[in-house]
Amino acid sequence: MMAHETIREPARELPVIADVDALVCGGGPAGTAAAIASARAGAKTMLLERYGCLGGLATGGLVIVLPPLVRGEHQVIGGIGRETLERLLDAGEAEYRSDGGSSRFDPEGLKRLSDQMCVEAGVFLRLHSWVVGVFGEPGRLEGAIIESKAGRQAVRAQVIVDCTGDGDVATMAGAHFERDDKMIGLPFRIGNIDLDRWSEARSDGRATAIHKETHAAAGYESHFGLSPFPLNPGVAWGNNHMARGDFLDPDVLTRMEIRGRRAAKTVLDLVRAKMPGFENSWLIDTASQIGVRCTRRINGLATMRYEEFLAERSFEDSVALGNDFRKPSVVFEIPLGSLIPEGVGGVLVAGRCVSADAEAMEALREIHCCWTMGEAAGVAAAMASERNIEPSELPVPELRERLAEAGAVVDLPPGA
Repeated sequence: MMAHETIREPARELPVIADVDALVCGGGPAGTAAAIASARAGAKTMLLERYGCLGGLATGGLVIVLPPLVRGEHQVIGGIGRETLERLLDAGEAEYRSDGGSSRFDPEGLKRLSDQMCVEAGVFLRLHSWVVGVFGEPGRLEGAIIESKAGRQAVRAQVIVDCTGDGDVATMAGAHFERDDKMIGLPFRIGNIDLDRWSEARSDGRATAIHKETHAAAGYESHFGLSPFPLNPGVAWGNNHMARGDFLDPDVLTRMEIRGRRAAKTVLDLVRAKMPGFENSWLIDTASQIGVRCTRRINGLATMRYEEFLAERSFEDSVALGNDFRKPSVVFEIPLGSLIPEGVGGVLVAGRCVSADAEAMEALREIHCCWTMGEAAGVAAAMASERNIEPSELPVPELRERLAEAGAVVDLPPGA
């Protein structure tokens, strides 16, 4: 392979396929919530997603578990996140776990519901479209360039919400960032399991040694979990932390995809041979989207820090709440400034690329927090477009009021 040769691409005119108030780039939990919230707030909204479904790692990545959305009697995750879980529960496509607080959901159900909620809100949805560039005046975005089977095209927008996960749009616009290469994973599902026999082996300790042996053989460098998936009888869900690396490098991502599928087959072979109840099991699937947990943390007008989470610091510009999936009693406010890149106009960020330190991002990157950040960014984008102002110029009290009217929770609940 030639590593350093270059070619010159001819200049060309790009068709502008849409002119919208708010353009949301990336249809994971943050992007879906942002688009729904923006459209419900009255903005002409377009949502671009590079894969063929919405939900990001919650669906294509098979990250199918949610922590409690409450602390005691007080709602922590409200708005679109709470609505999404309740609609999944009503449809029989989510179920609370034995602890009564955390839940699991069917990824196919979330795919369909995400489509439905976007359509209901009037979002212009475009799948199979990858953002590859931006345009505008220096320091101020005016739109994005996309690639798809239809070729290279442009979308003009008053405000862009970057929910790409990697902060691609903000970075293309010149925003600075910190690198954060957390462990990558490739979840999978195994079917046709005798859950009663497996449960007995887990209860009497026989499964522990087999699990440890499987963990080592598969080569996972950190966590490996294998647990029953209650919505689908006879199914187990495997989650894992494979390795660290530069997950902005497609060569590294390619190696991890291959390694992850090989590891899942190693797990299957060993549990078939040794784990009670798995004798006739088979691999249903590996995730269609590899589990990148974090790459870039965009430098924003404010930076969230985990010690502030532990101290339950309040922010005057709090627009959302989150909690730490590892310890859901740790509840924190998310300030608007952490969703606004420093030095770049016309753009907000939401999801696992917001402005935060590394430990704060460990809590923020989860699905439920992405919902709340996305909803806040979507309403902010709609308001900024409506008033023809920068997101940093928004009247925060009014933004908070509009979010609260929509069911979002923006202030810390009383202590545990």
